[in-house]
Amino acid sequence: MQNTNSENKSTVSTKWSLMLKNLSWTDRILPFTIILSIIIGVVVSEYSKEARKYFDASMSVTFVGVSVPLVIGMIVMMLPPLCRVEWEMLWSYVRKPEIKRPIIYSLILNWLLCPFLMFGLAWLVLFKEPEYREGVIMIGMARCIAMVITWNQIAGGDNTLCVVLVIINSLLQMILYAPYQIFFCYVITGDSYSNVTALYSDVAKSVGVFLGIPLGAGFLIRFISLAIFGKEVFVNKILPFINPWGFIGFHFTIIVIFLGNGHNFLEHIGTAFLCFVPLALYFLIAWFGTFFLMRFLTRSRKSFTSFGLENGETCDCETEKLLQNDIYGKNTCDANYAITMTQCFTTASNNFELSLAVAVSLYGNGSKQAIAATFGPLLEVPILLCLAILSRYFEHKFIWSPNAEKVSE
Repeated sequence: MQNTNSENKSTVSTKWSLMLKNLSWTDRILPFTIILSIIIGVVVSEYSKEARKYFDASMSVTFVGVSVPLVIGMIVMMLPPLCRVEWEMLWSYVRKPEIKRPIIYSLILNWLLCPFLMFGLAWLVLFKEPEYREGVIMIGMARCIAMVITWNQIAGGDNTLCVVLVIINSLLQMILYAPYQIFFCYVITGDSYSNVTALYSDVAKSVGVFLGIPLGAGFLIRFISLAIFGKEVFVNKILPFINPWGFIGFHFTIIVIFLGNGHNFLEHIGTAFLCFVPLALYFLIAWFGTFFLMRFLTRSRKSFTSFGLENGETCDCETEKLLQNDIYGKNTCDANYAITMTQCFTTASNNFELSLAVAVSLYGNGSKQAIAATFGPLLEVPILLCLAILSRYFEHKFIWSPNAEKVSE
């Protein structure tokens, strides 16, 4: 019995060691640096009104309804992953037959299921708070086009697939966000709304800034560098210089978010916790629901017995893992880890910049809708960070086919 317990402890220790080995040193310290960034932002926001006015959208210089420092942070944060995308191979990538299914899955999850999921949770908890409810619903309609790339990178997802889904979501966002806003916040409740043109304009500007600028910059940096220096110099010299800026921009963005909104968060702390319920449920249900759904959809049709495969079938899964009692997912041989993680984070993440900018533009910075919209990143950052780290543990806790490579490879 003691030997069995020691073996189990050794197995768990090995899994955590493997998980940590897959993380870079920046990923390992990320939980602590994010917590520190949040604390710095909230403390400065609460005790220094002079500093807060430079980051609060209602008191500072803004661009598309968002403070300029936040715009800069978001653009810098997105540049490194976009520079790593092999744009020269993108056309052949999207033409691959195996890429069609992940795109269809993503469209269904992001534009059919998730908005209704957030709508239902918001009504379930905030049925007596219509303004706060609208702000939370607006978060659910805004599909993520920025931080999802960072979460996907930490989790070890497919970077190219993530960028393709982000581009598709951005184009659809410009088309669908306005009618979704009107449908979920006005048509269903029987209220009227007339300023459709302004809503379309706000959405288009926000998507153009938060995706268009970093996308264009990443594209130009890669192609100009390849043309002048060649791929070897770009990969070995230029990318190592660019990569740390994603880490810097990410933390700068978090500090700016909490510095600009920390005071409002503490001032409306009671409402914050009320709004946190549907938001927290949304992130967890969307992520775990997508995780198990994608494992089912990308599984092999082969079935296992306790001694191996039935009917003499063969499998690429690791035999050593199949024999371990604490390993899950033995009936999903070909589940693809990289695609699963990419789908999980594109589904669970939200474009809080867009929802906040639209809420401020339509209802004013001091409105309850805008206050609710600020709670999105306050909760999304810590929860999705924990899920990104958890996904690395799941990489070793579940069976994944070693031959189910990233679609981009």
